[in-house]
Amino acid sequence: MKTTLENDNLTVELMENPDVIVVGGGIGGLVSAGLLVRRGLKVLLLEKEDKVGGYVTGFRQHGVYFDATGAFVAACLPGGEFHSLLSELGLEETLSFLPIGSVWNIFPDMNVRFNYSTPEAYIDVLRREFPEKITAMEAYARQTRKMGAEFLAFETAGVWKRFFFPFYFPTLMRYARKSHQHILTKFFGEDARIHLALSTLPTTLPPSLLSYAFVAVLWAKVLGSGVFYPKGGMQALSTALAGVIKQNGGQIVCNCPVKKFITRRNKITGLKLSDGGVISSRWVISNTNPFHADHLFQGKYRPYRGMYRFDRYKPSLSAVLFYVGLPKKALPDDWPYFISIHTTWNCEAMYTALQAGDMTKGLHLVITTPTVLDDSLGTKGAHSLKILVHAPGYRNFINQYAGPEAITGLRRHVFSMIRKHTGIDIESAALFVETATPLTLMTRTGNENGAMYGLDAACGQVGPQRPPNRTRLSNLLWVGHYTRPSHGIVGSAMSGSFAANIIRRKTGR
Repeated sequence: MKTTLENDNLTVELMENPDVIVVGGGIGGLVSAGLLVRRGLKVLLLEKEDKVGGYVTGFRQHGVYFDATGAFVAACLPGGEFHSLLSELGLEETLSFLPIGSVWNIFPDMNVRFNYSTPEAYIDVLRREFPEKITAMEAYARQTRKMGAEFLAFETAGVWKRFFFPFYFPTLMRYARKSHQHILTKFFGEDARIHLALSTLPTTLPPSLLSYAFVAVLWAKVLGSGVFYPKGGMQALSTALAGVIKQNGGQIVCNCPVKKFITRRNKITGLKLSDGGVISSRWVISNTNPFHADHLFQGKYRPYRGMYRFDRYKPSLSAVLFYVGLPKKALPDDWPYFISIHTTWNCEAMYTALQAGDMTKGLHLVITTPTVLDDSLGTKGAHSLKILVHAPGYRNFINQYAGPEAITGLRRHVFSMIRKHTGIDIESAALFVETATPLTLMTRTGNENGAMYGLDAACGQVGPQRPPNRTRLSNLLWVGHYTRPSHGIVGSAMSGSFAANIIRRKTGR
């Protein structure tokens, strides 16, 4: 029997008897749906917003393109995990990636400009900044490489190697549960400058909370072969993935929030839609916020329990974003795509203040300018700048920055910091400025408290300690940056691959 959805005065006919329903069109949901349709399964993807992509999307304003949040992708060269995944999806020739070369890391009294290729390229630059630490720097790099290599080897290890874990993986055994600060102190003492210089990574955490295992895996799997930007912007990536689904017979329905997961006997038996209708399938993949699981489930079953209960996990901090159209003449010719600015060395105090809602104890800004890599994203006279500022989660942010006057004051402060550290007067030169707050992120994506990274890479929240893709319900899988393997575009994409492979093994497809 056919199911229809009454949506904005339109009647949408939903796929009849889908094998899989994917709830949520973030990168994990798109990848899992794309892989499954290419394996011959009937897949229906339901998205609550007006377009898919989640954080991996973009928009145009006054003819200028902006990425919603994403800054880079990695592992997209031949041999990399993301490249292999794109090949499996048939997209290796459709998408092209531009190398992000010049990077500018700015600290209170230190500027580091370099051409990024590998983590070792950055280490080489820091050797010149900290000549007295050269030996320690080499030892830190050597141990981190070894740790990352053991982690990768453990992923494919056989039963016997896993059984004799301490013998085959001694570095992983010793440091898997340590913080990055623990390792940095071991090699560099209490030098806050070098601690921060080595912790400029895709996370909102300070070294004391950041998992060293996460850092090692970043070196080995993500950052090891360079970082790249998709030609056409982040929107090109989500558009290509959606195209795979549609071209292979799948269906994507936007503006279709799922209100309830109906359960019976440890199984999802139906999904209640916004218009009250119910649809069912053999398998369900959820790419939604699991912190809201109790509100989603109708029945006594919940997706996780025990050590994976979500009341024991902490989401990441959020962000404020300023999307700026800037005259091309306002930027120098050597302006890089990627700039990171830390306004304080004391990132521990900054993080504590941000948790409480206070953005006056220091800022971490990330400025990306896609138009320096891809001219098609701007206009003849304008660049697009995205300024991402680490911020408290929505509930604490709104207590301190309620109302337009507070947001305007924050914007002026951020722009003054950029002028101080780069010499560029954005406040005076901007053609226009659009703003997104933690409320924007929470509303558009459903992320907990507007979290930037789902679960951040804290000790106790990486690797096997992160919630698995399998759940307690026999036909429900969970994907996205709250689950294994990790956060970020590549991590979320791989979670979709893991879920698709579970279904492939169960169905023989």
